[in-house]
Amino acid sequence: MAIVLCVLASARSEGYTATLLDRVIEGIKSIKGVDVEFVNIFDYLPISPCISCWNCARNDDHRCTLDDSMGRMGEGELVNKVLNANGLFIAQPVYFTRPPASVQLFFERFYPFMWSGELNGLPFASLSQAANNGGTRMADWEMSKWAFTRSFKYIGGLPVHMVQYDEACVKARDLGKKLAEAALEDAEERFTVTAFDKYMGTDGNPWDCLDGYVDDLTNGTRSYKGSLVEHALSHGTVKKEEAVNLLRNAAEELKLMLQYYEVGDRVKAKEHLIKMRTYWSPATIKEFLDDDLNQ
Repeated sequence: MAIVLCVLASARSEGYTATLLDRVIEGIKSIKGVDVEFVNIFDYLPISPCISCWNCARNDDHRCTLDDSMGRMGEGELVNKVLNANGLFIAQPVYFTRPPASVQLFFERFYPFMWSGELNGLPFASLSQAANNGGTRMADWEMSKWAFTRSFKYIGGLPVHMVQYDEACVKARDLGKKLAEAALEDAEERFTVTAFDKYMGTDGNPWDCLDGYVDDLTNGTRSYKGSLVEHALSHGTVKKEEAVNLLRNAAEELKLMLQYYEVGDRVKAKEHLIKMRTYWSPATIKEFLDDDLNQ
């Protein structure tokens, strides 16, 4: 039996978001062999923010040691449900064009799984609902970014303003069915989301990471000069020999990425972004985090 964990991120247990989630659950239950585990995240608060203690990176099981529902070395009530799920659905209201704080806390505490990799490929979908000024598409975009960073298998997102409620109920049910079908496949064998899948968008995630990474890695300059890598090498702000050597390799890949980006070849640019990050990430870990990780 496959299990889909449906998380309601609203204190209004009978509000608009909850009623839309009911339609999602109907869709899930219409697929034979799939069961639903429903939780309201407010029943599991308080959830602490990540405190950057690095215990999850240091311990062999990569489990969070904080004493709440998302910790307790993997035995917290909520994180245990996540670990047992074959699919994850988040239903959230939209606050100030973004997901609510409870969802931020929830996903922030998925950091241990970045080390263990055990949620890589977990089927994921969401809905973002607003009844006033909107912002549903912006909140939905944030959810696709969470799916990207957590290497989920992205099934879909449904932004809903209440003026669309009737048609959204039909779409919600259909999205539930799609997630259930993916959960059945997950119960047989979990799909591995590779770096290529993530960065190229072949995992179905609509969030295109390239522009954001170009802006971030170049420190807003859109050129190698002034980029974070160039600054680190030219100003000597990275000192460990191994980290410096990694950065030199990162610099070459960054230059190639920017060349292709400038001429509009986004596929080639992403290929070099993937390669660049295989040097950039370990370089910064080696320089700035090694002592914390090896305490």
